[in-house]
Amino acid sequence: MQILFRILLLCCCTLPFSGVAQRLEYGHVLSSSLENKNQEKVGEGGMQYVAGNLTLPLSIKRDSLRGMRTWLATINGKYAALDNTGGATLINPKDIINTGVMLTHVRTLAPRWNLIATTGISLNAPSDYIRTNSLTLTAGAIFSYRMTQGLNLGVGVVATTAYGEPICIPVPFITWKKSGRINYELNMRGMPEFRMSTQITPKFHLTLSPFDAERFSAVVKAGAAHKVYTNNVIKSTLEGTFHVAKHLSLKADAGYVYYHKAKLVDRSWRAFWSNMFSTKNAYRYKPSFTFTVGVQYRIS
Repeated sequence: MQILFRILLLCCCTLPFSGVAQRLEYGHVLSSSLENKNQEKVGEGGMQYVAGNLTLPLSIKRDSLRGMRTWLATINGKYAALDNTGGATLINPKDIINTGVMLTHVRTLAPRWNLIATTGISLNAPSDYIRTNSLTLTAGAIFSYRMTQGLNLGVGVVATTAYGEPICIPVPFITWKKSGRINYELNMRGMPEFRMSTQITPKFHLTLSPFDAERFSAVVKAGAAHKVYTNNVIKSTLEGTFHVAKHLSLKADAGYVYYHKAKLVDRSWRAFWSNMFSTKNAYRYKPSFTFTVGVQYRIS
């Protein structure tokens, strides 16, 4: 009942808006065993989550001298209910709220060069422990170069207060698309995604995602200290999309979760860098299955 109430609440907050794109989906990662770094079972767990995303155009300008100048506002939200038993309840919070607002500016610098600048604020916390330190400020800039019609490469830096003290993180930027009987799409703009899709009928598309990622994070209280909890899911999915109307589509997918890890680290910039490739304080779920259902509405 708790997650049903949260789903209805998020629906009420998200659906009344109109914008360039709206997305709302419900996902379920089925339960599996949780093991520590010594591969000892400490409990079991899975999760249910609801996610919504809304993009609003604030300004879109294009001219022959200055090129494209776009301002966009993005509102996103996720709520995850973590279903754990045994020792897994001591490691994982009962639920996680991730929500935020981001302002993005895209500007043409030269015929092949673009600047992508972002700034925003987000809330990352369990529902029973929301504090001012649950808020994260983020700002970044990426310079992108169009190699070919479908390939863009770039690099930039993002500054964030997710670990308390401001941290500057270098980030790669890659987008690649190839159209044909089978469409290929690769995105590395944070969490990497790779998709292969084909049109079965005029209204039905089928998409295979060998690598699709979900991430949840929260600032939690552990004893007298604050720590950063992360829950990362990597899955392979097969998705069907049915276009109900010109701008309205329904989707459903099923997949296999081959990587699911929960981690708790100190909230400091030193802990961020030292734990980036470390398995210390990490707990891994055994592989399981997942499914997602959702709706998307787009205004041209």
